[in-house]
Amino acid sequence: MNNDVYKNFINDSTMKNLLGQELIRDTLLPEILGKEAHEISYWAGKHLARNHRLATYEDLETFFQQFQFGTLTLLKRAGNQIHWQLSGKIVAERLTAFDDPDFYLESGFIAQSCQYILNQQAEAEIEKENINKGFVLLTTYLSPDKPNDGQEASSIFEIVEPDQTDPNDDTPTN
Repeated sequence: MNNDVYKNFINDSTMKNLLGQELIRDTLLPEILGKEAHEISYWAGKHLARNHRLATYEDLETFFQQFQFGTLTLLKRAGNQIHWQLSGKIVAERLTAFDDPDFYLESGFIAQSCQYILNQQAEAEIEKENINKGFVLLTTYLSPDKPNDGQEASSIFEIVEPDQTDPNDDTPTN
């Protein structure tokens, strides 16, 4: 991360909270992992999805928003392919700030999540990065075969909408 990127992030109220995440994702990890960085990030994304098993495409989109990966939008499902767009300020900033921003973590997470949601094997690829418009297009490829990895979480990760309240929460409100 150079000084210009740092200054852009620290002076932007929506981006400064992501400064540490960016330092690790697009500076430290690529240096440590070298030429294997994208492949390892992809499998790390799959691992995260195994531990945070989602039930629906809507949950997947919400998860991306809440964990500040960007805005994930399902564009189209046709045959054995699902087309996604990843956009938002964090995506646009990463595309312009770094020479080789890594969206393979997100790609792996999408693939594994689709595998669980549809109960069929899935892999995902980054199809296009549009730096000028600030988005990434991804495609999930589905196989008719059932998953056989057996490493899934035993329960669904429940997405909480910010306006939902937990009836079991005894925290006093002011």
